[in-house]
Amino acid sequence: MNELKNKISRFDNKFCFVGISLSPTSLNESGIAVLDRNLNLVRTDKVFHIKDIELYIKNLASVDSMIICVDLPKNSNMVTGKWRMEARYTKAFKLNNLDNSEWTNRFSDRGSDLCETLNALEIDIFRYYCYFTKNALNLNPPYKSRSPVACKYLQLIIQNNLKISGISANLLPLVGLDAVIGAYISWKIWMSRENAGYKFIGEHKQLPIVTAI
Repeated sequence: MNELKNKISRFDNKFCFVGISLSPTSLNESGIAVLDRNLNLVRTDKVFHIKDIELYIKNLASVDSMIICVDLPKNSNMVTGKWRMEARYTKAFKLNNLDNSEWTNRFSDRGSDLCETLNALEIDIFRYYCYFTKNALNLNPPYKSRSPVACKYLQLIIQNNLKISGISANLLPLVGLDAVIGAYISWKIWMSRENAGYKFIGEHKQLPIVTAI
């Protein structure tokens, strides 16, 4: 992690800022968004498989011109909301090692191999937690999650608050919008300095987790 953090020193040769919103499984779509230096949305796409993402990135631009942020997908093996409701009256008699719990353990390892592959190509790659960044930038819509009105609100507030241009007038899917947030974090890493425009909030599989601020 320290090696990656030390590499952040004005990426003069960077012009392609990528965000990847990973789904927990290949059954659900993942989003990819690309921004340029002027915060123009160059493209958004949807894929399902990790191999498709890898091929997409390798054909997108030269490896030394990109900064990529990959979202942390939730662990689909964790207890679902239904069972949390069933267990809400359960009382624990004893809780051990609470201080040793790591908040990044709630996320899936899906995408870790992709990050290792891209990192081996010497692409500057980071992880991000989209929900954390939405709170940090006040991007959470006051509507039911994943509803059309919530997606429309998020699309408008990303366009207005983050000053991202080139967003289609048509409604983008949520994975696309989450990928745009990841691309924005990549741009902030290039544009600003640590603790001024972005900060490190953790580490997952030896890669730093970054958020815009």
